Amino acid sequence: MKITDVPRPSPNVRLGFHYYPDEHHYRVQDLQTWLPRLRSLGARWLTVRGSMQRAIPEAFISGLLEAGIEPIIHIPALPIKPVDLDVLSSLARVYSGWGAHYLVLYDRPNSRKSWQEGDFDRGNLVDQFLDIWMPAAHVIHDTGMRVVLPPLEQGGTYWDIPFLSLVLDNMINRAKASHDSKSTNSLLDNFLVATYAFAGPHSPDWGRGGKTSWPKSRPYMTPTGSQDQLGFWSFEWYSEVIEEKLGDRRPILMIAGGAKAGEVNLKTDEDKSLAWHTSCNLSIARAAVEGQLPEYLLNVSYWLLCAETDSAASSESWYQQGDGVLPIVREMQRFVASELADVCPRNTKVTEPGRDTTKSISHYVLLPMFESGPSEWHWRAAGPYVRKSNSSCGYSSRDAAEAKRVTLIGTEQQIAGDVEKGLRDAGCQVERVAGVDYAELSARLAKAID
Repeated sequence: MKITDVPRPSPNVRLGFHYYPDEHHYRVQDLQTWLPRLRSLGARWLTVRGSMQRAIPEAFISGLLEAGIEPIIHIPALPIKPVDLDVLSSLARVYSGWGAHYLVLYDRPNSRKSWQEGDFDRGNLVDQFLDIWMPAAHVIHDTGMRVVLPPLEQGGTYWDIPFLSLVLDNMINRAKASHDSKSTNSLLDNFLVATYAFAGPHSPDWGRGGKTSWPKSRPYMTPTGSQDQLGFWSFEWYSEVIEEKLGDRRPILMIAGGAKAGEVNLKTDEDKSLAWHTSCNLSIARAAVEGQLPEYLLNVSYWLLCAETDSAASSESWYQQGDGVLPIVREMQRFVASELADVCPRNTKVTEPGRDTTKSISHYVLLPMFESGPSEWHWRAAGPYVRKSNSSCGYSSRDAAEAKRVTLIGTEQQIAGDVEKGLRDAGCQVERVAGVDYAELSARLAKAID
C-alpha cells in the first residue's frame, strides 16, 4: 500500500482531536456547538468513540465530512472477544455509505485490562488476538472501509514493540497458509496501523529516531541517557517494525496523542505545569503544519477535546465543563489564526428537520481578539449568557457569518463596526452587548438573558 493511496482531508494540515471519551454527544446541537471550535483549532481529523450497539448518527458523521473533517470511528468493544460479524458488517456498510473511511475495532490488545479475566494469561496472546481480530478485519475490508490494526498501549503489559512484531509475523504466516490466500493477502497488503502517541512527561521530541537512534533501549528497561517509545514519537518505533516485517512503510493513524494535562514529573513526583502542556502541544502542532513529521503519519489527534465532569479524564480535556478552557486552547487558536487562516475549513452544512438550512448555526456569540490574544474577561463574562442561550461561542467572524443570529460582546473599538456590517451583509441578525468594565458587561448580559 502506498502512503498516498489512503483518504485524507485536502489540504491535510494533520491536526485533529479525540472527541469525548464516551459514546454520547452526537446530537445536531452538539455538532453545531463543536464545529466552530474545531475550526478555530485547525482540526481536520476527529476520533469519535462508537459501539457495537448502535451507529453514531448520520447527521453527526456527515456534518463532520461536509466541514472537511475526517472522522476516525473507534469501537473499543472491550473486553476483547469475538463480535457479531453480521452486526459489524451492517455498521461498517452504514458508515461507508455516509462517506466515512476509517473504522478501528478493539483497543490496546497488549494490555491486561483490555481482556476478560484469565484470557491474557492463557498463553499465545498474539494468536488469541488475531483469531478474534482477523475475521472482523475481513468483514470491514469487504465493506470498502479501511482496515486498521488497533492501537497498542505504549509499553503495555505485553511490551508493544515485540507484540507488534509478532502480530505481523503471524499475519504473514497465516497468509501463506490460508486456503483463501487471495483474500488474506489482500488484507495484509491494505491494512493501516493505529497508534497512541502520548508525550508522557517528556519533551515533544522524545523517542525521535526510533530504535535506530536508541539501540540500547530494551523492553521494560531504558538506560540512563537513552530514550524509548514512551513519548510522542512512538509511531517511528512502530514504523521501523512495520518496514522490517512488510518491506515498506504503512500509513499510521493516530487515535490520540500529545501531552496530557496532569502528567507527573518523574524527577519531582509533582504535576507538570500547564505551561509545559501548552508548549509541548504547540511544538507538536508546528511540527505537523511545517512538515517536520513523517509523511506516513496521517494525523495528530490531540487528547482530549472535552469530557463530562464525572469522567476520569475530565481534568485532561482542553474544554472544561462550563466555560473554562485550558491555556492551550487560546494559544492554539492564535497559532491557527496566524499560520492556517487560508487552509482551515470554513463551510459547514448541518441540517435538521424543520430548521432553516441556509445557516448552519442558530446563534453565535462573537468575542473580541486583541493583539495580545483572546480577551479572557470577555470570555468569563459571556459564559453564563452562552450557557443559558445554548449558543456557539468564539473569536471567528467567519464562523459567526454561518449563524442566523450573532451577538457581539464588546464595543466598536473591540469588535469593529466593519465586522458588524459584514455580518449583516451575510444575512445575520446582529446585536451588540458592551460595557465599560467587567461588572457593567456582566450586568448587561444578565439582563439580556432575562
